[in-house]
Amino acid sequence: MPDIVEIIKEQHRQVEDLLARAEKGDGDSAALMQEVARLLLPHSEAEEAFVYPAIRDLAAEAGDEVKDGVVEHHQVEEMLQNLLRGDAEDPGYDGTVAAITGELRHHVQEEEEELLPILAERLDDAERDEMGRRFLEATTGAELPSGGDHETTRRELYQKAREQEIHGRSRMNKQELADAVGES
Repeated sequence: MPDIVEIIKEQHRQVEDLLARAEKGDGDSAALMQEVARLLLPHSEAEEAFVYPAIRDLAAEAGDEVKDGVVEHHQVEEMLQNLLRGDAEDPGYDGTVAAITGELRHHVQEEEEELLPILAERLDDAERDEMGRRFLEATTGAELPSGGDHETTRRELYQKAREQEIHGRSRMNKQELADAVGES
């Protein structure tokens, strides 16, 4: 299984490809941006849930970069949500796509040059593989089999909060999401 660094970089390339196609008008721009949102939301959520905390634990000096990464996730998510509420023919749509693309390029460059090397250098192969497995589960929706009753996952709660348009949901932990959507 590829390690966490390779998985994150591969997902970055997938999003970059979709954004490049949307900017060029290569296909249905609205559908391409929907796909960007489908890939990006769980990616950012997983990074914030356990990748960024691991980086902070491994390198306290990276704390400000981690905070910046979280802020950038939220900015892009907000721009993307606003874009998706509109229509591809709306004035300013292309400019918003360009702004999202620019913000993501900046974010990805910083993450790949400053944060991911910490994982590559300070975790061993097994630790990177285990984190990669968790990341794939979180970003693709695949879950390991578990016994007993189904417990609602944070991702499921986040999706409900998104459907209910609960503001600030990306900063909420699982219990806060459960409280916000009325499942506590």
